[in-house]
Amino acid sequence: MADPPVDLAVARRWVGSDRTLLLELVGIFVGEAASRIAELRGALTSRDARELGRLAHSLKSSSGILGAQDLQGLCAALEEVVREKRLEAAPELLARLDAELARVVAFFRDSAWKDRLDGVQP
Repeated sequence: MADPPVDLAVARRWVGSDRTLLLELVGIFVGEAASRIAELRGALTSRDARELGRLAHSLKSSSGILGAQDLQGLCAALEEVVREKRLEAAPELLARLDAELARVVAFFRDSAWKDRLDGVQP
């Protein structure tokens, strides 16, 4: 069985154990996930390296706050590819990022994570 894509202890630390804030941030993250990946694809298709890097950085930040560390790492790798002007490596990274984003969204759409939240120490 694969490890969960989110470390709830990390997320709790970032929000100071504020459950309401975490629920709000998760709602925003899940609600914007489809548009974020579409924007990343669009920036890659148009070869807009600056926008691709900006979008990857933004998603890296929100992923980190929510404890989605694998997703955060993929975003960082995409940022590095852009910084190094190696856009030929970006499509494969974006495909992996897309799959991991889907795992994170599925995790948060399953309400079971909320039940585990109170038992997690930040």
